[in-house]
Amino acid sequence: MSLRSFHGFFIALCLALCSFTGYWATGNNVSGVKMPWLVWASLAGGALMLPYLYWYLKKVRLPH
Repeated sequence: MSLRSFHGFFIALCLALCSFTGYWATGNNVSGVKMPWLVWASLAGGALMLPYLYWYLKKVRLPH
């Protein structure tokens, strides 16, 4: 696996983990306290990572 493909895989994995963390935080109660800040932080991270993944894949596929 090349470094470029690993980087793309790592971005996609981080995006999936942000999505899962946001989903998990919606139903998680810690001592009866919900964590909306974690939901918003996960959504923000995913919202920033998605355009970056698109940009990176577009950049990698273009010939140099």
